[in-house]
Amino acid sequence: MGDIKKPTVATPLYSASYRNKNNQIELASPNDSEYLQKELSVTRLNEISEHLWLVGLPMPPRPLHVQKIKMREIVITEQTDLHLVWSPRRIYIKPIPRFLLQPKVWEEYLCKSHQLYSCAMGFLQSYTALIQHQSDFKLATEAGLLPEELTWPKWTVLVAQFLTSPNVLDVNKRYKYGELRLGRLNLIYRLRMRKVRGYLSSCTTYGDFFRDNVNSLITLFAYTTIALSAMQVGLGTTYLQDNEAFHAVSYGFSVFAIIAPLALIVALVLVLLGLVLQNLIATLVYNRRFHERRKQQRRKADLGEER
Repeated sequence: MGDIKKPTVATPLYSASYRNKNNQIELASPNDSEYLQKELSVTRLNEISEHLWLVGLPMPPRPLHVQKIKMREIVITEQTDLHLVWSPRRIYIKPIPRFLLQPKVWEEYLCKSHQLYSCAMGFLQSYTALIQHQSDFKLATEAGLLPEELTWPKWTVLVAQFLTSPNVLDVNKRYKYGELRLGRLNLIYRLRMRKVRGYLSSCTTYGDFFRDNVNSLITLFAYTTIALSAMQVGLGTTYLQDNEAFHAVSYGFSVFAIIAPLALIVALVLVLLGLVLQNLIATLVYNRRFHERRKQQRRKADLGEER
């Protein structure tokens, strides 16, 4: 008997699963609008779009080889709103979803929603800037940013088709900016959106959060100490001994130096307690919803058995 050939399995276009807004794991399907939104949406950045000029330049991102020159580590992310966000030593880049390279998907799903279409166009546009040279293509392949079947000749054809498209500029407003600085994003999100953790927090424990903020307080204390020492020296000079304005400023700053650190420490502790309370409430709500879903599933199973 000859060798029996095993049937070939087509490479899936979509993820195996995704996490929905209720933190439940669902099968990934293009018929599920929430899945496509999860894959392409940049809602968080659109919410602060009027401030993005403070975060990045209105220009395409620099190629991957330039990112390496700047000593940035390429970190893969599946969150589109983290795509091209950078910190001093790393840049987050989302791999190209395989379904974005299929014309049928564009015709049946993406072109029917301008919001999804503009996000997808902007995302692909960013890659035409990231991968300009064959060296960039090699870096992208090594980093796992491209589908395995995509070759350099195919990529050049794809880029040519994209850049000559009449809709090449029909992109989401987030993609009018290329690389976005994480530190400034965190600051804007804390001030504008009132999110204590910012846009992307590096703190994984309450201890990390407390330590990061205490470091800022130590810097403030150091400056205050230097300023008080300078004022003390100034008060010892003949020129400033009888200067009432300088005496008033020194008095006010001394009171500030006593009250401000204490107030900031109290505020930090209150914020920390608020985070603990917020996480506790979120856990209780999640557990309640989880048990409710379990009960519903059991009821459906019981009804199915009765039938």
